[in-house]
Amino acid sequence: MHNKLLQAMNLNFFWKKSRLECFAQIIISIIENCSVIGKDMALGINNKSKYKSKIQRIYRFFKDQQFNYAQVAEFILSIFACDQHILVLDRTCWKYGKKDINILFLAIVIGNISVPIYWRMLNHSGTCDHLLMKEILDSFIDNFGVGKIKYLLADREFMNHEWLAFLNERGIKFAIPLRKDMKVRFDQSVQTNAIGKSFNNLKQCEYDTKKAILWNYPVQLAAYRNSKDELMVVASSADIDVSIFALYKYRWAIERLFKHLKTSGFDIEKTHMTRPDRFAKLIAACAIASALAIKNGLIKNQLIPIKFRKYKDTKKQLVSFFTYGLDHLKYSIKQGFRQFASSMKKILKFDKKLNFNLYFSSLLQKL
Repeated sequence: MHNKLLQAMNLNFFWKKSRLECFAQIIISIIENCSVIGKDMALGINNKSKYKSKIQRIYRFFKDQQFNYAQVAEFILSIFACDQHILVLDRTCWKYGKKDINILFLAIVIGNISVPIYWRMLNHSGTCDHLLMKEILDSFIDNFGVGKIKYLLADREFMNHEWLAFLNERGIKFAIPLRKDMKVRFDQSVQTNAIGKSFNNLKQCEYDTKKAILWNYPVQLAAYRNSKDELMVVASSADIDVSIFALYKYRWAIERLFKHLKTSGFDIEKTHMTRPDRFAKLIAACAIASALAIKNGLIKNQLIPIKFRKYKDTKKQLVSFFTYGLDHLKYSIKQGFRQFASSMKKILKFDKKLNFNLYFSSLLQKL
């Protein structure tokens, strides 16, 4: 059942055949059982060994197999062939007993969902520093080139002087919110003002844009005050060519990814793995599994579009591409080898490029 996936992975992973087979079976087992617990992953190991031996094989794999995460990223990006990608940077954390699990993710955005391509385990709780942020983005740039980055999105905790300097140095277009206490200088002004006070005149449900200087770098600021009188200000590159808030809303795609990796998908929080090196390997398996599910969801959506429901004044999909694709893959596995092999063959066709504008229609709104 794992043969099609194994053939595709052979092009990127230069491992022993037995180890690559084990990895492919783990990925399929995660898809089928939506669990990363060792005894559940062992259900996907297809050989004549005893059940306990299969569990031990899983543990040995995560203990001994060396990963080249650039190869993992290349494999995932080859599934989503596209000239440029919107990248999103964010962090997720939880506790397992007294142990803090804190992971920094860099993901590509596909419509309302995202796919992880690089991740770093943090050995502490709380935020990460700019050096780790540079390291994870440089991993992408070194492997694929800065030209592959269309935009970078992140939360307000990822904005600081060093990070802004790095983004400008690399010529990366970005959209990142600012804290209210951050100070900016507006054009033709010598004084700096706190963000919170700079838009005092903005009324509820009003939107405004201004050019400003942040840490000696030109930026565009987009501000919006909601009906609860809460102010949000997003800073973007000075040469941004789309509506800033229309772009920034795609940051929520990574929040949906975290949801699918956790309670609404693979239940990664229930794993007993806490060692950073082994946990990073487990994320690699989940990342590939989620990429396969999302790509299958995109394919199925073209054949049988996902239904929408009305919510207030907007329309929302009943299910995400991830859930749509995952449910179909689970059904295909239950139907047997032929149907699952047919689904995998369509997913792993690397020659077809995604239509960027099909999944990011709101970005066609110019400033």
